[in-house]
Amino acid sequence: MIDPVATPALPGVVPESGEVVVRVSGTSAAILRLPPEFVTRPALLAALDRGEDSSVTLVCAPPGYGKTLLLADWLGRSDLPYAWVPLDDEDDDPRRLWSSVLTALRACPQVPRSSALHSLVVPRTRVGADFFIDLVEALVALPERVRLVLDDVHRLRSPEALHGLKLLLRHRPSPVHLVLASRIDPALPLARLRLESRLCELRTEQLRFSAKETVALADRCGLSLTGSQAAVLHARTDGWVAGIRLAALPLREHPDPDRFLAAFSGDERPVADYLVSEVFSHVSAEESELLRRVSVSDPLPTPLAVELSGRADAADLLSRLEHSTGLVVASGPHRTEFRMQELMRSYLTADLYRHGPAAAGDLHRQAARWWAAQDRPLEALRHAAQAGDRPLLRALLHRWAAELVARGEHLELRRALAAAEGDSAADAWLPLISAHLYLATGDRPAAQVAVRRAWNLDAAPDDTDLAAFRTATSQLADMTGPTRPHDPPPGDAALTALTFVGRTAAEVGPARTTVPVATAAVLADLESALALAQDRHLGLLEVQCLCLIGAAASVDGHHARAASAAAAALSAAAAQGWQDSTWATRAQAILAHASVARAEPSRALDAVRAGLRSPPAEQDAVVRFALRSAGGGALFDLGDRQSGLLELQQAHAELGATPVPVQLAMAAALLEHRAALLLGSSTAAGTSMSRLAARGDAEGEVLLMRAWTAAAAGSASGARASVAPLLDGSLRPGLPSTLVEAWLVEVWGALRVNDRPAARAALQKALGRAAPLDLLRPFALAGPGLRILLVDQLGGVRDPTDFAFRCLAARRQVDQPPALQLSSREQDVLGHLVSLSNLGEIADDLAVSVNTVKSHVRAIYGKLGVNTRRTAVLTALERGLLT
Repeated sequence: MIDPVATPALPGVVPESGEVVVRVSGTSAAILRLPPEFVTRPALLAALDRGEDSSVTLVCAPPGYGKTLLLADWLGRSDLPYAWVPLDDEDDDPRRLWSSVLTALRACPQVPRSSALHSLVVPRTRVGADFFIDLVEALVALPERVRLVLDDVHRLRSPEALHGLKLLLRHRPSPVHLVLASRIDPALPLARLRLESRLCELRTEQLRFSAKETVALADRCGLSLTGSQAAVLHARTDGWVAGIRLAALPLREHPDPDRFLAAFSGDERPVADYLVSEVFSHVSAEESELLRRVSVSDPLPTPLAVELSGRADAADLLSRLEHSTGLVVASGPHRTEFRMQELMRSYLTADLYRHGPAAAGDLHRQAARWWAAQDRPLEALRHAAQAGDRPLLRALLHRWAAELVARGEHLELRRALAAAEGDSAADAWLPLISAHLYLATGDRPAAQVAVRRAWNLDAAPDDTDLAAFRTATSQLADMTGPTRPHDPPPGDAALTALTFVGRTAAEVGPARTTVPVATAAVLADLESALALAQDRHLGLLEVQCLCLIGAAASVDGHHARAASAAAAALSAAAAQGWQDSTWATRAQAILAHASVARAEPSRALDAVRAGLRSPPAEQDAVVRFALRSAGGGALFDLGDRQSGLLELQQAHAELGATPVPVQLAMAAALLEHRAALLLGSSTAAGTSMSRLAARGDAEGEVLLMRAWTAAAAGSASGARASVAPLLDGSLRPGLPSTLVEAWLVEVWGALRVNDRPAARAALQKALGRAAPLDLLRPFALAGPGLRILLVDQLGGVRDPTDFAFRCLAARRQVDQPPALQLSSREQDVLGHLVSLSNLGEIADDLAVSVNTVKSHVRAIYGKLGVNTRRTAVLTALERGLLT
């Protein structure tokens, strides 16, 4: 029989009930005709071409993978002659086999009439050595290379039929390229051929259609599928060509393609008929029973096959089926697991249920317990759900809830909860799991409702795991404060890590309305949790840990560490498929605010845009406010000042009465207030100051705003008096950056009254506090007087890593003037101006006259628009001319 994907119309072949009654050979003048819906596969054709120099090409796969049509396409594209021999069961007789081969070869026009093949006769009794000697000699004498194609070689089972092929391979007649298509490996010396590089192989994995090829075949069959529908069809058929074609007709006529595809299985009538007639008709009752019982599991480890079948020889029987039928395929590094094609497996499972639903449920229950014993929770949960065993399902959820939540296996948890529906009212674990699913989508209110339901349910007093899980979930949902640091963590590693994360979330999470204190103990908890998450491959928990490390670093004002942790969280989220999660969005907000503080507004704006990709309705209001306020600050710093202020104001308007963490409120208010003052809008500045003052928990930041307001009015004494309580330590600010800003107000005030020693002392205080925080923005936005002091602070040092140098260089990141061109000699002179050398010393270093140096200095001053050496150095640093 020809491979039943489609029966090609071959010259001289008359298909009748699937039986080939006439043999055929072909050349370029007699090309095998392909069906209209055939999809050409260039990669496979290229692989066949590369195997042209091999003695044997083997195309091996179960029924329905398009072996025949692939070879037909390949032969039809070449001018090389071929002889095609489609085999059936009667060809297992060597006399009939070799008569068919001779008939095909003689019909090939490239075999001359003088060839001994025309006179060679197959013996009527026994096909012996003499015949094969004559055959090999005739083949060796052929003037051109011929492809001898034997289709359906799996029908050759007798040693006598295979003996001739082995002799042919042993003598290697160079003009003959043997091409074999088979459902299973023929009993030929394939291993030796492979070792000698004389074998070209194409197998099931290569013949399986890709998602793109599935779309192409569906289009050829008259289907117009959406991208998601095509993906489902490819997943359901697993790239099995026959399955795609069998789905095409009913799918084309179905009123609801999505519903059809969701339910499409091997139990569909066309698929089932095909499987029964082409596949399972060659399987014994014993083998069919084994396949039915083990079909509940995919993959199928051999110990589980023994468990499900009740047969100690299950592995041997499956191996025999692999080699005799190709229905199952051994997989895994040690070939100790078996898999079967998905439609075939779903047919067997449906057949199992027809034999008795109770038996099928028992098999799923056995599988669930076996997988649980192997510490494979996802497989165990799936089988427990299939069994409909709610007590078993609940027990598995109790055991693995923390780990699956930490891994982010939300799809499987949703399925398990749906299967356990009806029991959630009596089991506190189930609403807690639901709360984590809500938190993953950013629905904090729904998560809090679920947590309250869990707290209202009775729990065994000695169930410490439930108590820890409930507390951690409450903290992640912003409902419970931090637990005592000495509370003992649970024994389970995932639950231990979740406990640490919950405790920290309560310390630095969005619902924290008082000023948090990020202690070393908090970060130690997070580092411990992160180590556990990475060691146990708890993907979502790793993202959460990194995000919270960033948040904790922000609380302490350590912006470099906050940015680094947030970037690592985003990288981990992208690597593990959580880039659209609420935790990734929160990491973008942390990165954005840290980048604003580090005078990197472009990077901040990129983070804001990435964080705001999803619609507002799907975002946490507090996180969205954090993103928009950082975006406003970044726009302002990039020079789009009106848009920046407007974004800050609109972020507050959109937030409404939603409470925000006190530090976020402070940071946003300071950004808005300063933007308004620099734009000359005292009303807008007063609004932002009044809003923050109304909270009653940001007195230090309100004093800073008053100082800025006084400075804007030109009152040095008023500005310095406002920040005095911050500077003398009588008032502790909420933000570490506030004290840096207060010292810079003192710098400005001292310069206004020409007290340069006081200004320099205050600048050193500001630099000393800002450097550990990597806080550059206040210096980048400072006026020219303060920046000139920074030049003096350098004292001729040109180390780019020096914090004062970085403060000056940061100016060009928040203000980008037009590019300036200096000549190479002017650039050399400019480089020496930053030093403490006088012009004579510079002339000596450059080996030019002092007058030449003076001329270059005047040119530099003119291009920079300055009139002093210090302002020249300052401007050059800010414009990136000194690095």
